[in-house]
Amino acid sequence: MRLPMLGLVFLLACGGSSHSASDAGAGDGAPGDGSSGSGGVCGGAAHAPCSATLYCDYADDGCGIGDLTGTCKPRPDVCPVSATGATPPAIIATPTCACDGKIYGNACDAFRAGFDVNAHGTCNLPVGSFACGTTQCTIATQYCQRQPHAKGSDTYSCIALPAGCSGNQGCSCLQAQPCSNLCAGTAAAGMTLTCTPTP
Repeated sequence: MRLPMLGLVFLLACGGSSHSASDAGAGDGAPGDGSSGSGGVCGGAAHAPCSATLYCDYADDGCGIGDLTGTCKPRPDVCPVSATGATPPAIIATPTCACDGKIYGNACDAFRAGFDVNAHGTCNLPVGSFACGTTQCTIATQYCQRQPHAKGSDTYSCIALPAGCSGNQGCSCLQAQPCSNLCAGTAAAGMTLTCTPTP
């Protein structure tokens, strides 16, 4: 009789709570499996995961390289397909490298699969293309234009090579481009032109 009474006294002394350790965080939207809920911290040295309905969004689209942390965000339920006059605005198919090393149809598809986009472009690329941030440009017909931003992630675009850029010609053929003349690569392997940073 004494043991059940001691248990009751202990329960009352602890505020009457009968929650187990696995219930921790259940009332604040955080899952009880050790993963982070929406708005929680993910990645980092501990590789903290998000819950199953979220993905880890890294501010620099760097996939947590250097043990950087990200924020858990909800995965999209649907990704609208490209269509004229679509509401909300349709997402155009833009092959996009994600943090799992795979290429998705666009950033929304990557988020829906549970992965942030990968600005390092370290996915296996299709033959005839080269990495341009999260996307891929076509060798010998396009160059990659990188636009740094003082606030936020850099943006990348594939731009048609100007007339006269072909073969193994180097960056000299992009000298007349308006954003900058800071270029690396060749037309035969892929060129990236980095523009002057914008505020």
